[in-house]
Amino acid sequence: MHERILLSPAKLNLSLGLRGRRADGFHLIESILVPVSLFDRLEVAFEIGSQDEIQVICDAPQAPSGSSNLIFRAADIVRRRTAQPFSLTVRLQKQIPVGSGLGGGSSNAATVLGFLNSLLGWPFDRPTLAAIGLEVGADVPFFIYGQPAVVRGVGEVVIPVASARLSQALVVCWDGSQLSTAAVYNRADQLCDSRRDPSLTTKCPESNIADFVDGHRPLAELLANDLEEAAAQICTEVRHLKGELLSLGVQGASMTGSGSAVFGVCPNAESAERIAVILRRKGLWACSVKTLTRSSW
Repeated sequence: MHERILLSPAKLNLSLGLRGRRADGFHLIESILVPVSLFDRLEVAFEIGSQDEIQVICDAPQAPSGSSNLIFRAADIVRRRTAQPFSLTVRLQKQIPVGSGLGGGSSNAATVLGFLNSLLGWPFDRPTLAAIGLEVGADVPFFIYGQPAVVRGVGEVVIPVASARLSQALVVCWDGSQLSTAAVYNRADQLCDSRRDPSLTTKCPESNIADFVDGHRPLAELLANDLEEAAAQICTEVRHLKGELLSLGVQGASMTGSGSAVFGVCPNAESAERIAVILRRKGLWACSVKTLTRSSW
């Protein structure tokens, strides 16, 4: 029996550009993603043997337990691919808000995929494990690599980057609104159609990737999210939260993923925590975080 406590981090999209759609309707993106120091806690028990059982028990009522959880789906794919019976129990303690765009479910799945791969003797190299992750969710391949990266396509192209921006202080806030990813993308499509634009026009310049890596421009100037307008039309609180952050002195603010969490760039950790405290006093979920590299967690 192998018992272990694992931590899975949240992510932020520093930029998210829409690059069109494939013939099958899936949206193509280009995004700079970073893992940040907000973690879910996974108590994992694993045993190879005759028993063949996967259990996922979650302490958050908003997140699914059992076979509906992404952890279960990821572990089931590994079980089928390796034809190795095993018993896996995961007790999931959520700190990353569910439905906020912070990637908690995808991170949980990627963390368990890496754990199983190591205990089963590394049957999958990292690209193969990322491909398995893509079957579970679009953000899972990024978390398999677990470091700042440029992500393209539908999430399958992950290009890790060694950025000069290590341990950047950030504050993240959320009002509890859960946005449907499909609904946000559909609204973005409607906005493009209303402008008679046959493609998805992007506000995110490709140059911000090079600027992120070399660190020559302030990070706050690189923030952009092509889904933010669509999300704000569905949930007006997105725009309000962004305004709150800017009024409290962050250097720049943006929505992460398809929402509805919003984050701000801060000059230092003390400033980020000060702003988080003010937001919590207003009844919002808020925390200060820093960007991570793989070696940081």
